[in-house]
Amino acid sequence: MPFSAPVTFDAALAYARARSLLPTTGVTADLQRLAPAIKRRALFSATVDLVEPLQTLDDGVNAILRGETDQASVRLAMKKLWQSLGYEPDENEAGGLRDLSSSKRINLQIETNVDTARGYGYYAATHNADTLDEYPAQELFRATNPRDPDAARDWEERWMQAGGEFFGGRMIALKTDDVWNRLGDPDLFPDGLGNPWPPFAFNSGMDVRGITRDEAVQLGLIDADTQLTPPPLEDFNTNLRASPDLRSALLRTLIEATSLGTFDAGGVLHFKP
Repeated sequence: MPFSAPVTFDAALAYARARSLLPTTGVTADLQRLAPAIKRRALFSATVDLVEPLQTLDDGVNAILRGETDQASVRLAMKKLWQSLGYEPDENEAGGLRDLSSSKRINLQIETNVDTARGYGYYAATHNADTLDEYPAQELFRATNPRDPDAARDWEERWMQAGGEFFGGRMIALKTDDVWNRLGDPDLFPDGLGNPWPPFAFNSGMDVRGITRDEAVQLGLIDADTQLTPPPLEDFNTNLRASPDLRSALLRTLIEATSLGTFDAGGVLHFKP
């Protein structure tokens, strides 16, 4: 989700700070099998089974959200860390997403985590009773072109697959419509992030903007007097009151209960075939 200036919603900061580091040997397809509620509690990256890179990413994301640094500085710190760890990519994968030290991969990591936290902050700020009353609907639109041209996707087609309707070619729905849950559903879309707020998928360039009640009434989405019920929001500030060790233990328990994988003695998650 692009912003013209740093956004430091309390909800966005709490969302990012409440996560636990999850080193894992799992690939992207493995991680997509985790329930969204579990993934919101964890910071991970496919095939990264070391804590140090995850901690550097986590520190950088939180610093960006606080307005204390920028993406280029965090990217440089991560590159230097991989170099200090003696990491060398496979020569056939150098510079691509499978190269843990590539700018392409690190940019995607930083942007996805920052945008997801900001997306949650925006979601929390616009899904309360007062805002829903004035802006009960929202529009999905292209805000930026993907950094990687190969990542361009047909979002109109996705919108239809998710059950969305078009209004003069625009993708608009009530904020409480289930289409927002389906847009990021990894069961429907392999690159889905599992959240009802943008980014709905990796490197999408898609965003949402509010639609006033007057316009929503004109479109036939709602009548003048209907009140929407705000969705339940998880209180990440409550999670922060628990110690990091306790939060990590809870995350581990939730993952083990899924029977998708097991943790080794070093706390690394290994997915089952």
